[in-house]
Amino acid sequence: TLLYTIKFEQRMWYWLLLVILELVAAQHGEYILGVEHKIGDGSWIQRATLILSSIKQSSVPAHNIPQYIPIPANEQIEELKNIGSTNHTLYYIRVPHKVMEEGEVGEEGDTKFVSVVMRACSIVEADFTHSINLHMDGTGYVTGLSLHSTVEECTGKRSGATAFSTQATVSFPVVGASPDVHTFIQNLKETEKKKAGETQDKRSFIAKYWMYILPVALVVMMSMGQ
Repeated sequence: TLLYTIKFEQRMWYWLLLVILELVAAQHGEYILGVEHKIGDGSWIQRATLILSSIKQSSVPAHNIPQYIPIPANEQIEELKNIGSTNHTLYYIRVPHKVMEEGEVGEEGDTKFVSVVMRACSIVEADFTHSINLHMDGTGYVTGLSLHSTVEECTGKRSGATAFSTQATVSFPVVGASPDVHTFIQNLKETEKKKAGETQDKRSFIAKYWMYILPVALVVMMSMGQ
């Protein structure tokens, strides 16, 4: 029981240290990602800014949720209401393929984007409620972008919403378990030892060395007879 208590306390201190380190790291700088959108063949315009406290997956759940800061003047709500009732109108969202650290200035004209598209009516008929999910590789690069709405089939419903209701999340790759090579080698060695033991000669001492014992026994018997 004492040993279990000591190990438990060691684990608690270890996790507490990890949390403290992540909190300190989060205070040293944030990462920024602009969210742009366009309706149909229109022009791209920045709709919001995402602020990430870290570009790596954190054990603190709050650090995996980016802060979403909208730009109300650029949301184009009325434009979407006017043309969003037609099923063929598309709505696009894109983000730069790499986040920028706070204070970093990117080069104009050299930015690559990751984009996603859905029907505009799905956004409008869901009362502009939707979620944006960033897929990141842990080094600051965006590998994918998802846009989800609660409406799949458009029915022509009108919306009275006056702004987007957006939930932003970040997903990181899940690292699979690495193979336990050491245990595999140990099991292989034990198997080989067992096989080697099974192939050993298990006959008795007399059965193995009778050809040496018999002449000696004959000599003894002959000498006793004399």
